[in-house]
Amino acid sequence: GKLTPIQEAEHRGAGPMGVSQDKQFLYVNGQMAAPDGGRGFVPAIATFRIGNGGKLERVGLAASEISSGYLSVDATGRFLAGNSYGQGKAMIWALEERVFTGRAPQVVDLEKKSHSAVFAPNNRFLLVPATEPNKVFQLRFDEQTGEESPNDPPFATGPTGENDARQPRYLIFHPSKALVYTTNEREQPGVGVWTWNSRSGELKTVQNVVTYPKGFDGVITTADLHMTPNGEFLYVSNRDITDRKARTGQDSIVGFSVNQRNGRLDMIGHFPCEHVPRSFALSESGKFAYVAGQRDDRLGVYRINQKTGALKKVEQIETGARPSWVLCFSPSGK
Repeated sequence: GKLTPIQEAEHRGAGPMGVSQDKQFLYVNGQMAAPDGGRGFVPAIATFRIGNGGKLERVGLAASEISSGYLSVDATGRFLAGNSYGQGKAMIWALEERVFTGRAPQVVDLEKKSHSAVFAPNNRFLLVPATEPNKVFQLRFDEQTGEESPNDPPFATGPTGENDARQPRYLIFHPSKALVYTTNEREQPGVGVWTWNSRSGELKTVQNVVTYPKGFDGVITTADLHMTPNGEFLYVSNRDITDRKARTGQDSIVGFSVNQRNGRLDMIGHFPCEHVPRSFALSESGKFAYVAGQRDDRLGVYRINQKTGALKKVEQIETGARPSWVLCFSPSGK
């Protein structure tokens, strides 16, 4: 599970990243110098071709009009989806020969604090969790034209009980069951389980688990979540934001075992990690977790116990300032 540096690729303000399903292209949100002699910098998306050994070759950089808080690629590799947190929008850009060129996106207005945008496995829907309205927006997607439009109903409401984990932020699909999992960011932070109807594109919440540490009197919010490829374990990042300027905190990756019959969750435990884990990733083998500490500038490597799901630290690596995104994948055919 230990890491060896092989390359650094420049991209100003590099943040959310999305990789194509065939592992041949990587898309990275960030900034570029304002075009046509303008001042300052504008939102931009870089396209990298993934070569032998995972090395990156930048093949495109173009202004994106709107800065995206999340990037995902559809199953055809022809479209890139993103979201605007501040403006409350979902965007889909048409790629040209797999490269982002700055072509004007298809845009659907939703509500502010729309946090991510994820294509469904059947490529017929785009789901957009939004924290403050406590909704997951359900959009229809046409893979022939790239058009997106509100589904009927246009959204699913998150849990509303006083002691429920609320405000869905990020979203993943179960690898084999008709289920979706979300980080429920705040008020009561935690994780939610939803049933997924792939024909109608509808979600219904069926379980939510609060991940607030017992005996802790600070502020915790959840951010990222991932499931092992075999569907046995799910992990959620707990961020201690009691003091946003602090260099350390009571942050953790919270582990769950996944019921193999119905997909429901049972908590394994809280595993201390780097400070403010906005992003983390699991290896495709399901054996390792990689946690980016946004406030302490380090990347943690953890081994996953294949029987219990517990995490054990392997090493910790110094990074540049405020690492905000980490992906882990094997290049195609490797």
